[in-house]
Amino acid sequence: MAEILSINGAEVKIGEDDGKVVTTPIASLQFANPKVGDKVDVYRDGKNFIVKRSSGSSCSSSDGERSINKHVFVWIGAFMFGGIGVDRFMRGQVGLGVLKLLLCSIGWVTIVGGFIGWIWTLIDWIIAIVKVYGGAYSDTENITFDENGNYAN
Repeated sequence: MAEILSINGAEVKIGEDDGKVVTTPIASLQFANPKVGDKVDVYRDGKNFIVKRSSGSSCSSSDGERSINKHVFVWIGAFMFGGIGVDRFMRGQVGLGVLKLLLCSIGWVTIVGGFIGWIWTLIDWIIAIVKVYGGAYSDTENITFDENGNYAN
């Protein structure tokens, strides 16, 4: 897996697995906000390069982004265990996950707390389905969240 070694103005140096260093224009990067240390995949098209952020097996990147398989997130995290906040924990939103867990737990004692918690769970699940199956992630297997837990496009 290649890695960005340096960014100098409009030029990027990328180290490949075989020890070679590739210098390419920053315009050949197919993602926003490149940083030194980003893992990338380098493709050659004649004399030109196409560079994409690697979709390796790591679930977090150095800039705080989190990548999760979209099917696991929607069906396990949001649908099956969304009521106890698992989807929010998977996104890195620990505070909201705890709040959701408490609201849904209160539902066993009070009607109002449980109603709010389960409505929240249903809304989160619907948003997850729409975002990952009908939005920017419809053609990929992974969904990415930024450092705040928001859907990253």
